[in-house]
Amino acid sequence: MAKYQNKLGHNAKVIRRANYDPYSIYEFYRDFVEFVEESNYLEFCLKEAKNADIIHIHSRTDVLLYLRKKLVHESKIVMHFHGTDLRGLRRKYTINDLMANPKLLFKNKRVARIRQRNNLLAEESADKVLYSTPDLKKFLKVSDPVLVNIPIDTEHFTKGQNIETKEDFFIFNTQAISNMDWIVNYCKRNGINNLKVIDRIHQPIKYSEMPGFLKQYKTYVDVRYVNDKLLHNLSTTALQSLACGLDVLDYNLDRITELPNDRVGSNATRIVQKIYEELH
Repeated sequence: MAKYQNKLGHNAKVIRRANYDPYSIYEFYRDFVEFVEESNYLEFCLKEAKNADIIHIHSRTDVLLYLRKKLVHESKIVMHFHGTDLRGLRRKYTINDLMANPKLLFKNKRVARIRQRNNLLAEESADKVLYSTPDLKKFLKVSDPVLVNIPIDTEHFTKGQNIETKEDFFIFNTQAISNMDWIVNYCKRNGINNLKVIDRIHQPIKYSEMPGFLKQYKTYVDVRYVNDKLLHNLSTTALQSLACGLDVLDYNLDRITELPNDRVGSNATRIVQKIYEELH
């Protein structure tokens, strides 16, 4: 989004933790990104925040709480939550896992409690709370959170000529999916027997190469089963696929062929700009 904010004449900068960019997304947008070591991350954010009109924080509740404690002037802070921030991701352990480390379940519960506590504190401290998919609203306590859908850079993901396609249906296995076996069986029960599963955990695809990769296929299957629930919203990959001219099958295996207008990067940026303006 910073790319489109700068196109509108603003001076937008992304502060990103160094040495963690598995898909090279931030490297692709490096003209708008400042990479900072984790050991100095909070202090660097504080230094930059002192000169910012709006501070827009994604996921990092620790940053919001730190800035609220340290900033003298009344900066406007937007807290933007994404999927796993609020849903969490329940890990399923085998008997062997638990026998090797019986404390795993207790550790997960403790982490979940800390996450939920920090989320609530961040909600209470933010001037505005945003969330990225409709299903997340039920986790929020504030009365007026705003849905801001995930934007797609349609200058990068384009409908150019597709390469000769390999498969009809494909899906990515990512860390955000907790049960791929359930998804494969769900598709089979509904007549999709040739679903190709691409492991993006162990074989990450660079963001710069994603449009070309997507255009090798015809249809992206956007079925995600997380924490024993079928997610209804369109994923980022589904939106990128639509922008590249692919069809997408949603959670109900209904076919979608067009990218929603409010997901186009330039349009989504104007929606966020209006939220900023209302804070002043």
